[in-house]
Amino acid sequence: MEQLELGLTTVQEVQKTLEKCLKKATAISGLYIESSKEKISFTLAAKKGIIDRSIAFEFLEAQVVTGFIIDPSTGKTYSAEEAIANGLIDQEFKEKLLDAEKAVLGYIHSGKKLSVFQAIEARLLERQKGKRILEAQIATGGVIDPIRSIRIPAEIAVLKGLLNHTSLKFLHEPASNVKGFHFPTNKQNMYYSELLEMSVLDLESKTYLLPIGERNITAFSADKGHKICIVDLRSGSEFTRLEAYGRGLIDQKVYFELSQQECLWETSSVFDSNGSSQTLLTDKKSGRQFIIDEAVSKGLIDRTQFSKFKEGQLSPTELADILVNRTRPSKDPYSPVAGYWLYETNERVSLFKALRRNMVDRVTVFRCLEAQASTGGIVDPSNGKKYNVAQALQKGLIDEVCAKQIQQCELAFIGVPQSISKGVITVAEAMDKNLFNKEIGYRCLEYQYVTGGLIDPRSNSRLSLEEAIRKGVVDAATATKLKDEKSYAKTLTCPKTRRKLSYKDAVDKAVYDCHTGLRLVEAPLPRNFGIPSLYFSSQ
Repeated sequence: MEQLELGLTTVQEVQKTLEKCLKKATAISGLYIESSKEKISFTLAAKKGIIDRSIAFEFLEAQVVTGFIIDPSTGKTYSAEEAIANGLIDQEFKEKLLDAEKAVLGYIHSGKKLSVFQAIEARLLERQKGKRILEAQIATGGVIDPIRSIRIPAEIAVLKGLLNHTSLKFLHEPASNVKGFHFPTNKQNMYYSELLEMSVLDLESKTYLLPIGERNITAFSADKGHKICIVDLRSGSEFTRLEAYGRGLIDQKVYFELSQQECLWETSSVFDSNGSSQTLLTDKKSGRQFIIDEAVSKGLIDRTQFSKFKEGQLSPTELADILVNRTRPSKDPYSPVAGYWLYETNERVSLFKALRRNMVDRVTVFRCLEAQASTGGIVDPSNGKKYNVAQALQKGLIDEVCAKQIQQCELAFIGVPQSISKGVITVAEAMDKNLFNKEIGYRCLEYQYVTGGLIDPRSNSRLSLEEAIRKGVVDAATATKLKDEKSYAKTLTCPKTRRKLSYKDAVDKAVYDCHTGLRLVEAPLPRNFGIPSLYFSSQ
């Protein structure tokens, strides 16, 4: 975009980069039946009663407005007239599809050929329908210019008057542009881009198929590094993009195209505690991070791969895929809730960031941060590293208000200092001596107990309640209370159900992250409903 504005490139050169969108089908061609590993066209699926006819029409219309009707069995493309003549679609859809084809051929008005956006502005096309068409076109490669019969990237389409900034900005904002498509089976409202991200590439026809079934093969999963995105119906095999690329089933170009639907790896420079520069690899979509220098020292990538990466022969995506494939941390049974996992986007979000994004309430986040502080440190879910409160404040994982509130909980892990002996005592001992707030102290002990056992700060080891009593880490009365799960306060709120939970409930509901081995609580995307948190309005 910047190069175009500076005159360093031309629209024609940019269009060359979109060759895949101009010469081959990029819309969803049909369905992939997960149970039988077969593909079927939308027309045939409707005839067999697998999906409603209205749903079939939605997907056929999306094919038409993005270029052509696609035959999923062969990958061949047809105009609406040709598709009807070849029996690919029913006669009943003819008039509606011919009308939809104007999104590609142009809307004639006062002797001029107009694009979709121009037709909306001229009131030839209903605005909401037009937005749905534009969203599908942009999702499949770019806005279609009917005069030159080419695709144009959305940002350039704005410069060319084929779109405006407002429409582009709110393209995926439900309040402005409703989700105009439906998942075939449960009829959930979705954007076309979301449906495409759920699709798989059929190696035989080189087209996209939308999987339906109970296996949910393309759904994001916190415990899987990659998702299935390629199928070979001839052998019945299903592959991740890395597996398919490694076996030579797809070329590098297709590998990168599929990667863009799943991740966006970028590099940046950071400094360690000694002031030495390190290369950080970050996935902007999932939030996962790797420090490349550490990966080399751990043997996760060899010197040859590192050299290829520095010389530009190995892309950030390729290097990240190698690391994701080779990094399989075991599940940490002592993990507190490390953060949130957004199951719709596969993003990892720290507790404090979740609060800033209005995903969860203040009490829930502060209780979970207390638990982290009292069990080993504040967690950065992007890389699994833990920091003491001061370090976490410096790294932006918490703010000063938060640091002050959870500082005391850190003593449950490192021990409560004694001025006389210069040694440390446990929280339970400090509570008995009135050196530690009893309410906060009990919460810290509960956090430790439900994450695998009480912690003896003198040996930094986990203990069963029996061992803890024997070693004087906790008294029998407190141990008995800790065993009573019914006594646990339900002060946390589940981000999915909005029900009240105890900290143990949250730990039990959490999933293990394949990237770090730590526990994450599943959460939906923030909906931005209601007023912002009062906590932040005062910042």
